[in-house]
Amino acid sequence: MNEDIVLNLPWPPTVNNYYKTARSGHRYIDKSVREYREKVEKAINMQVPGLTLTEGLFVEVYLYPPDARKRDLDNYMKGLLDALTIAKLWEDDSLIHQLHIYRGIKKPGGAVIIEISDAGPIMQH
Repeated sequence: MNEDIVLNLPWPPTVNNYYKTARSGHRYIDKSVREYREKVEKAINMQVPGLTLTEGLFVEVYLYPPDARKRDLDNYMKGLLDALTIAKLWEDDSLIHQLHIYRGIKKPGGAVIIEISDAGPIMQH
């Protein structure tokens, strides 16, 4: 990757609502998650069409919540990273070597900004 990538994405669903269970006991992915994946795929196709990253990545995620409720930031990462993988932004989220998550100020509707650059060296300790 020659240049850093900056993406603007919609607010993700929480992992707390990721799966639902049918009366039969079958688990399935919630409709809100499927809809989020579609929104992310459209955003990726508009912002960086045809790009699929294949090397180690340094990813910074800025989460701007839709309101002032208390939130655990890590609960939003599964839906976000899975959506980016499904949108084929990268081959797999295992390419992320460093991941930093930041809380931003509240924004109506919520928002996510992701900055992606080449990864640094893998730690040897």
